[in-house]
Amino acid sequence: MTKDTITSTRETLIKDTDHLKQDAGQIVEDVKKHASAHVNAVKDKVNDTFDLARNCVKDHPLKLVAGALLIGFFIGSFRRK
Repeated sequence: MTKDTITSTRETLIKDTDHLKQDAGQIVEDVKKHASAHVNAVKDKVNDTFDLARNCVKDHPLKLVAGALLIGFFIGSFRRK
């Protein structure tokens, strides 16, 4: 190998490494964007679910108490020996 070939190969490797670093950085940014979008969608769904549960409890408090007592009765029944 001549010195010019080694120099050009080194410069090519440096350029390729820089491109790989840029590509990796771009991939990380894309993943962050998509993950953020999915996390926000999940947060919205969870908030909607809690809002529905809260509204259901406000509308039917006696049904909630009856359901809790029934579940407690079944758990207590099966735990007895």
